[in-house]
Amino acid sequence: MLILRGLIVALGGFVFIFLPGAFISTLTRRNLRFEMSLMLWGMGVLVVALFPAVFLTSLLRMTIFGERVPEGGTLYVFLFLGSLVAATFLEGGKYLFLRLRRIPIAQLFGSGIMLGIGVGLLTNVYQGISLIGAGFHLILGDTSTPDLAKIASQAWFDLIMGLVALNVYRFALVAISAALGGVVAYALINGRLRWLWLAVLINTVSAWSYSAIGLALGNDNLIANVIVLLYQGILALLAILWLMKQVPDSVRRPEEKRISNRVKGKP
Repeated sequence: MLILRGLIVALGGFVFIFLPGAFISTLTRRNLRFEMSLMLWGMGVLVVALFPAVFLTSLLRMTIFGERVPEGGTLYVFLFLGSLVAATFLEGGKYLFLRLRRIPIAQLFGSGIMLGIGVGLLTNVYQGISLIGAGFHLILGDTSTPDLAKIASQAWFDLIMGLVALNVYRFALVAISAALGGVVAYALINGRLRWLWLAVLINTVSAWSYSAIGLALGNDNLIANVIVLLYQGILALLAILWLMKQVPDSVRRPEEKRISNRVKGKP
């Protein structure tokens, strides 16, 4: 049974890494240009924004709390503050990149989405790699670490729900990041910074709420996994519906339309 458990965990890791491909494929079937370079730049924006965000968050913690560890209600306040700092640097980085690239207005929205997808793809990708590694260790019968022993003894239902919740979170993360890239692009298209601050607010609330649920109920708690499953699923659905509304169906070329009409028996 340990081999089967390891296979399921490893499979969950592979799905975690590659599941966003289905979302990207859905978008590119519509009138959205796929640009790998922008996705890679999005990953770069995330890495660059991460360092000052972590530094400033640590500085604020030391300034406010000193050597004390935040606890109780103050811990949730500090989590929100950290999420706000990270969101400000990240969405601000997207904004500066799109502005400095001098992308034509007609391509700004699609470029923002691709940039956001790149950010979402890199974020927390290590969790998928960790799951694959843990799965292979279990297949070989290795339960030498506390984490591996915990997975090996976890109830099947809790394990499956945890993996499903993680993958729904992963999918939602990429979808929300793509939508936020579009919102940031609107700040440049319309020349109004309120779109940028809206993106910062959505990013902050999304990241903080996920961390707060895990902190309050525990990451391995069944109720927490169900809440994450429903909550992140709703967020992903809203993000996808908004993007589908903003990105029209792909317009077929005249020759494609003629072929389609012949198949249907039309002149």
